[in-house]
Amino acid sequence: MLPHDDKPWAKSLARAVICLTIVALACLTYFLQSRDMLHIPEIVGIFLLFLTIVPPNLAVLYPWLLTGKPAQTNNRVPKSTAR
Repeated sequence: MLPHDDKPWAKSLARAVICLTIVALACLTYFLQSRDMLHIPEIVGIFLLFLTIVPPNLAVLYPWLLTGKPAQTNNRVPKSTAR
């Protein structure tokens, strides 16, 4: 999944991945806190997991974050009339 792919399922999958990642990391944080095992290395690891998963999926949802200008939604090439 690249930011300029025109896959119809890419945006919904990216939204689902972001939501599930946030929920899973929150559950992991709660579990580690309840077991009194949440220390600085674990917090850094959770933050790095967040940074690994969420920004590429945000780039799929909002491609202009990478380029600075809004991308066109219709990138299809018209069919040639020459035969």
